[in-house]
Amino acid sequence: MSADPGRDLPGLARRAADAFAESATRRRDRDSLMDNAFAALFALYRATSRTERQSRAGRKFNASLAELLVSGNNPDRLSLYVVRSQTAAENGQHEGYRPACWRRSMLQLIGDEFVPWQDFLRPVDLDAIPRIDEALVEVAGSARPVNEEEVPDWVPQTHWWWWEPARRRGEDAPDPVDSGTLDAVGD
Repeated sequence: MSADPGRDLPGLARRAADAFAESATRRRDRDSLMDNAFAALFALYRATSRTERQSRAGRKFNASLAELLVSGNNPDRLSLYVVRSQTAAENGQHEGYRPACWRRSMLQLIGDEFVPWQDFLRPVDLDAIPRIDEALVEVAGSARPVNEEEVPDWVPQTHWWWWEPARRRGEDAPDPVDSGTLDAVGD
């Protein structure tokens, strides 16, 4: 990814790769290592456009990331992340619907914008994604509503789970069938 004035894209890409590399090799701090890796990847996502992520440098980064995602401890950590995402979704009415949405969006972003899920998630984890979505729908009716102001401006309309509580209350919300673009809503 090229370096533009005011944006250190190579630095952001390096930080994301380093975070996933650390997660692959360290034995302790399972949750924090994967959370840090997702945070670094999210920072890169926010700083880049889809065109930049699909450029030659972006594809090179994605190939390196794909290798990291299947190396060392990362398959187990990613599996745990999926399990905890499902648990967050199932407990959304008690522990907060918004954190479950964040976790689900992080999974979606990595799969849509960097490395396809089937290239790094185990079959059991791939099978869990629809269960996460079902849980989000199920608890949306009793979850504390996520107000429009609480939905971050970067959330693509395709991340329907953010608006599911509003849709269940009969309020105006993006259509979950509308695939839209994966660029930030605010763009």
